[in-house]
Amino acid sequence: AGESATASQTPDAPEGRRSSGLNAIWVARNRFAVLDKNHVILIKNNKNEITKKIQLANCDEIFYAGTGLILIRENDHISLYDVQQKRSLASVRVAKAKYAIWS
Repeated sequence: AGESATASQTPDAPEGRRSSGLNAIWVARNRFAVLDKNHVILIKNNKNEITKKIQLANCDEIFYAGTGLILIRENDHISLYDVQQKRSLASVRVAKAKYAIWS
């Protein structure tokens, strides 16, 4: 009777999932984007199922840019990309950016 409940013993605790990828960011309440090792952006749901694939030539990093949007770092520029419309909204020439803060 003296047992303490931990998160792993709680029946309501969500189950963790694993997958490979270089980077992952949330794009909506129930969707996240993963940059895989082949530099393809995968949009996945909470069950870790792929719902969309976005293939871009030179994508080497992704950053959060608000709901439904991501910043994509390519060779010499960063693009604001709309995940729903699958298109670039804007682009700016920038040397290799390491960080992005979106507010």
